[in-house]
Amino acid sequence: MTEADPMLRRIERSAVVACGAMAVVAALAARGRIAAAAGVVAGGALAGIAYRGLKDGIDAMGTSAEHGRTRATAGLVKFFTRYGILAAVAYVILARLGLPPVAVVAGASSLVVAVTVEALQWKSSNTNSGSSRR
Repeated sequence: MTEADPMLRRIERSAVVACGAMAVVAALAARGRIAAAAGVVAGGALAGIAYRGLKDGIDAMGTSAEHGRTRATAGLVKFFTRYGILAAVAYVILARLGLPPVAVVAGASSLVVAVTVEALQWKSSNTNSGSSRR
């Protein structure tokens, strides 16, 4: 499936790269202990699942306006079910697997890092194009 918005594709790719880079840094900082890197990857996976849920929910809301109330209700049930599953997975990651919470939060922030990079690039390109017109 191709993405209609190329900016979203860039953000998604950047989030994966940021998560991978943070996992490498975590492994190096933890002197090769795998738990830190695994925590970053697990946090990144949680963020990815949440992102996908939001994206699918927004897409469903767009189609539900065309197809009525039943679809909107089904979309809401699916949305909240995903977040229940995310909470259960987060519990397993933190409580059962015992992955470091700081590493999990770092991985979960990979999407924030990607959006920040995209915003800075956008600002830089707009600033440069504005100054060249003078």
